[in-house]
Amino acid sequence: MDIKVIHLNSPMNIKRNNNGISRRQFNSRLVKIGLGLLSAGILPSPLSAKPKKYPEGVFFDVHHHLGRGLPADPALLSFDPVLKWMDKHSVSQTVILSSILHPHEYYSVNRTVKIADEVLLERFGQTEGRLLPFCNVHPDAYTSAGEIARVLRQFRDKGVIGFGELKPRDKNGEPGNMQLDDPRMKRIYSACEEVDFPVLLHIDDRSAVDVPGLPAMERVLKEFPGVNFIGHANGWWNSLSGDVKEFKGYPEGEISPGGAALRLLEEYPNMYADLSARSGLNAITRDPEFGLKFLKTHPDKLLFGTDAIGGIGRESHFDFYNKVELTAEVKAKIFRENARGLLKL
Repeated sequence: MDIKVIHLNSPMNIKRNNNGISRRQFNSRLVKIGLGLLSAGILPSPLSAKPKKYPEGVFFDVHHHLGRGLPADPALLSFDPVLKWMDKHSVSQTVILSSILHPHEYYSVNRTVKIADEVLLERFGQTEGRLLPFCNVHPDAYTSAGEIARVLRQFRDKGVIGFGELKPRDKNGEPGNMQLDDPRMKRIYSACEEVDFPVLLHIDDRSAVDVPGLPAMERVLKEFPGVNFIGHANGWWNSLSGDVKEFKGYPEGEISPGGAALRLLEEYPNMYADLSARSGLNAITRDPEFGLKFLKTHPDKLLFGTDAIGGIGRESHFDFYNKVELTAEVKAKIFRENARGLLKL
């Protein structure tokens, strides 16, 4: 369809343009053009935009695992324990981390897993959007971001929606001690940027490694502004306090000013935080006054998660968040909407 563009060349107080068309006639023509575009399907009708429907539930769990003990026989695989746990706790949708792996031989800790990625992905697809897989590609498997991106595209085409939990291990299954800004990690970030995958990071002093102040995390945020990063684990959450000395354990007492995690959330639009695990819950509850204020003042950057395994555990998260005194709007963002927006669901 050829559309004739009409340019206004007169100020607002002039009744007619050079062609003798009044403003009323001109506006009428614009309306007719717009209606024509709508009828031709070139412009969307506001009446045709329907709100998205999601599975019922209060929470979206951004951090769940199937566990390492998957059966050798695919016929014995069942997601029922996870789905029942979700129903019990009013969880609408759950991200399943670390189940889709490539290449399998690099993940010696998971040698008992015999079920192929293709089988798992097909079964995830049968849950009607309730179970949503992330994937992992071992940092040592490839020497270029392009090779990793090809693998990620294949996964994406089969329903994978993100990368993680990125928790590097060596070929013996031991913690990989890999710096967050190691070139091997950067290959992964670059590939994720290419396929538009968020990256969920397990930050500590043994796996995805950083130090107090999170300088490596900040370098990565600057270098990869097109990647949305999700911070998780002791290294991240202990850094909510400015007096952090180490990335082990679960500190008690008041949160001190100057925490690097808080600053990165505030300064970088591509930094998010996963509230799962004991590390996440401890960070919010160790200083109740600070924790409640933090939830209220950063509602757009926080993602509810549990770190449960196979539908077992983390009831403490529901005990806390079901009772926390937040507005309905803030709860909706943290409990569900942030994750759905970030994952483009």
